[in-house]
Amino acid sequence: MDFEDLVREHSGRIRQIARRFAATDAVDDLVQDIFTRLWRSYGSFRGDSKVESWIYRVALNAAMTHLSGVVKSRTLHAAVSAHPAATAETPGSAGPADILTHFLSQLSDVDASILMMYMDGLTGEEISGVLGISGNAINVRINRMKQKFSDAYVE
Repeated sequence: MDFEDLVREHSGRIRQIARRFAATDAVDDLVQDIFTRLWRSYGSFRGDSKVESWIYRVALNAAMTHLSGVVKSRTLHAAVSAHPAATAETPGSAGPADILTHFLSQLSDVDASILMMYMDGLTGEEISGVLGISGNAINVRINRMKQKFSDAYVE
């Protein structure tokens, strides 16, 4: 897959990660940073892991760098309050995308990252490789998120 195809196929995933970790006015900058990092490391990607695992690893590293910059320039409270509020006020009246956005907004950054990777079809082992958390811990978190989602949104 050439880099342009990679960008076309995964730009939505990258934008979702950026929206999760950046304030509204900084999303485009973080997306650009992620694409720049992907481009720089594209030549050294050997295919030992899935493309999606590599993209998440690069994107989450860029997001963590972005967050550390935010924390250094402002208080942690100001950085957290800069995240947009969930779009769904009442889960029962929302569409599937709004429900997912609302649910993701209630999760920690780590759990939201795990859920996004899980929904993209990455295995527990692949998620573990990206985040450095044991596969067992990943599976436990996924099961807890499934239960939390079921409790909140399934009648």
